[in-house]
Amino acid sequence: MTTTLQVQPHNYRAIRKGDRQVLLHVPTTSIFELDPAASDLLGLFESAPAVSADDIQARFDGRYTPAELCDSLSDFIDLGIVAPQPKHYEIPARVVERSPLKTLVLTLTTGCNLGCSYCYREDLTSPKNSAVMDYQTGTRSIDLLMEEASENERVGIVFFGGEPLTRIAVIRDLVEYAEEKAAAVGKEVEFSLTTNATLLTDEVIDFLDTHRFGITISIDGDQAQHDRHRRTIAGGGTYKTVAMRVKRLLERYKSKPVGARVTLASGNLDVAGIYKHLHDELGFFEVGFAPATAGPDSPVGLTRDELDTVFEAFKVLGREYVSEAKRGKRHGFGNMQQLMTDLWMGTRKVLPCGAGVGLLAVGTSGKISLCHRFTGSELETFGDVENGIARDSLSQFMTRAQAPHGACQVCPARSLCAGGCYHESYSRSGDPFLPTFEYCDQIREWTAFGLEAFGEIALANPAFFNGAVEQRSALQ
Repeated sequence: MTTTLQVQPHNYRAIRKGDRQVLLHVPTTSIFELDPAASDLLGLFESAPAVSADDIQARFDGRYTPAELCDSLSDFIDLGIVAPQPKHYEIPARVVERSPLKTLVLTLTTGCNLGCSYCYREDLTSPKNSAVMDYQTGTRSIDLLMEEASENERVGIVFFGGEPLTRIAVIRDLVEYAEEKAAAVGKEVEFSLTTNATLLTDEVIDFLDTHRFGITISIDGDQAQHDRHRRTIAGGGTYKTVAMRVKRLLERYKSKPVGARVTLASGNLDVAGIYKHLHDELGFFEVGFAPATAGPDSPVGLTRDELDTVFEAFKVLGREYVSEAKRGKRHGFGNMQQLMTDLWMGTRKVLPCGAGVGLLAVGTSGKISLCHRFTGSELETFGDVENGIARDSLSQFMTRAQAPHGACQVCPARSLCAGGCYHESYSRSGDPFLPTFEYCDQIREWTAFGLEAFGEIALANPAFFNGAVEQRSALQ
């Protein structure tokens, strides 16, 4: 009986530019440029349901040496790109008994001075009625971070809310404490926050600058776009105040580049126009976009047609990014920069993010949550700052999270997605482990677009990526 091999399309993506071909190995997120023999051999497998040794000899006898063909075939077999029958890479779940902390998010308040229509927080309220983290809970949280950081020489503290700048006094005190504590244990500490910008005064800006905060501003575009969903508690627009504060921040802030985070909610889909306003006109270093986190019946969530519109617009900006990258220029489209960084660094995800394995969040009362999106939610917590991390329950959660859904095993985007955001899944279905299938088609298409873009840049200007990764790290 003649042995045949079948191509395994779920284990790779390939893109050809002229006579050169780049291949992404999905299970490991490794990228290869194929030589002519490997490229033509792959083409044979893609053109037939099964290929035998006789088929290879008949096609390539006299064109390539047996050694060239055997080397290429051996590589394809080892990578699972061809196999006698369907082959799926199964990465065994790793028991996460203890993962050194690198980042701790401190939820300083459940209060916010805005009333954005799409806010995901279950416990959000006004500043007057908010629950707040007191100084003692904050310092104990920092102690926990330093204790659990283990060999990590650099740690990060993220101040979150509600609106964290409503608690600027405690931020000042906790920064002083954290710097002293870090110095005492021989670590470096970095700070960051996401803010709606309404409370940025010169004094606050100078304080953040002195301590080299990484700053992200929540802003959704020009006045009409921004004010559609980001309004005051009383219902008034906020753009004029935010734009004024942003301009002052960008003039005065020198220690790090400042990024913008845009939430795309229903009716606010002009990605190109938003980018142009925020990057070209206001002057943000980088602009990143995210669909609103919303349940299936939410009026602010994006429909399937709206998601298609968004991802098509992403491709338009992505093509601009590629054009600039080929010339050695930086483009400020954050989503594309992240995708290129993941491909360049060979990111391979068995978990969708670092929540629970390097990052945790502390709520106002001191309870420990998986990430900042879950503080104040109904999802289980994992200990508290007085008694420490509940290792057993957190380990069980992370072990379960590594079990791939059957549909994910054959998905060519699985190594860059790993099922999607826990909180997005929780918001939509009540189950943090259920993949966000609503985005699957777009994620696969976006990944394929990213691979084509990566290959085009890599072939035209491979030196671009080293600088691009360094530029992105400047935002952290």
